[in-house]
Amino acid sequence: MMVMADGSTFMSRLKKFWRKKKEVRYTFMLVPRSSGVTKSINIPFFVIVLFFFLFLANIYFLVRYPLRLSEIDELDRKVYQLNDVITRNDNDLRVIDPSIKKAEEYEAIVKEQSEILKQIEALHKSIQEKKAGKF
Repeated sequence: MMVMADGSTFMSRLKKFWRKKKEVRYTFMLVPRSSGVTKSINIPFFVIVLFFFLFLANIYFLVRYPLRLSEIDELDRKVYQLNDVITRNDNDLRVIDPSIKKAEEYEAIVKEQSEILKQIEALHKSIQEKKAGKF
């Protein structure tokens, strides 16, 4: 607790201030230009405080909105640039894709031929072993 110089605490002073302000009312008067009745409206303190907070919130959003728009615009530009990069990569892939397919076909042919070569070598080895046994 914070103790003030006169011995009272901060909370007690705040409560005292709030009690005083609760009783305070402000008068809004409408004065006509010509002769007529002057009208007045009593406005409680908390309505003034509420109006002040709403005014501050309004200013906050008034400042925040353009900042958000600039952020959105920046992100939109970034998306456009990335889409451009994606398009270029897709075009490069279209150019390279036939070569990749041909390489895959050649790889399949090489595997097939290596299998045939293994079979031929096994057959050749077995033929040599049979000939070696006859002599």
